[in-house]
Amino acid sequence: MTPHTRIRSHAALAAAVALACGTPQPDPAGRSEEAQRPDTPQRIVSLIPAVTEIIFNLGAGDRLVGRTHWGVYPPAAQQIPDVGDGIRPAVEAVIARDPDLVILYDGETNRSTREQLGRLGVPTLALRHDTVEDLRRNILRLGEVIGCEAGAQALADRINRGLTAASVATGGRPRVRVYYDVWSQPPITIGRGSFIDSLLTIAGATNVFGNLAGAAPRVSLEAIIDRDPERILVAVPPDALDETPNLASRHGWDGIPAVSAGRISTLDRDLVNRLGPRVVDAAWAIARRIDPGLPKPPPDAAEFSCRA
Repeated sequence: MTPHTRIRSHAALAAAVALACGTPQPDPAGRSEEAQRPDTPQRIVSLIPAVTEIIFNLGAGDRLVGRTHWGVYPPAAQQIPDVGDGIRPAVEAVIARDPDLVILYDGETNRSTREQLGRLGVPTLALRHDTVEDLRRNILRLGEVIGCEAGAQALADRINRGLTAASVATGGRPRVRVYYDVWSQPPITIGRGSFIDSLLTIAGATNVFGNLAGAAPRVSLEAIIDRDPERILVAVPPDALDETPNLASRHGWDGIPAVSAGRISTLDRDLVNRLGPRVVDAAWAIARRIDPGLPKPPPDAAEFSCRA
């Protein structure tokens, strides 16, 4: 099939789906979600790393024909062609994969990409993926899109059970005030707009900057000292988990009591920074860094699969 034939084919498909689905409506949270898709897409480009992981988890990884630089989990995802960044992606690289569905983040930075793909007749699904609530909603939505409603429901329920179990396990313990280190210069942390803030709460912690609305607010060293966190959490590569970062080497950071006392814990950034099926593992990892004596999480033997 030539590129021109592909475009005509996608255009006809998009037109048919648009007629069948009608005008896209905002979801109950007021976020927009636009989908132009075949009933069971077979060639999917995922421009959201967590979505790549969800699709694999639902047993439909063999339908992925493109991913972003960062969509490398599970390991099988690394065999999928890399089409570049997920924000303002190279449309030519995406089109080269001849997708019948492109899944991308629903934000202003991707508006031109969505419009360009639409002009080329390529079906798209744009998703907001920022909060734990978004995760559940998007798992169920993806289940509908790829024809795996039962598997998606089972996955969403398993995540809910796991997060609930973590919250119950940490609920009776003293809450620990933590500072989550995202970037050092300038200091950047997480606010209540980040799903990690929710995980901290579930894990028995209080985010000292949880009053800030943004997902990744910039803060001052003076503000960190003033809020006096009891523990500093630092997300690092998996191979650096056993190495305590030398935060005292940062200018002025030895003025933070938790730093001078060595109350610093590392977290696997590939786990905790990914809002996907492993979010329960992330919550428990945080909880056990805060309280090493916490019992191991209970197993969840629920299994599910999805084949089109």
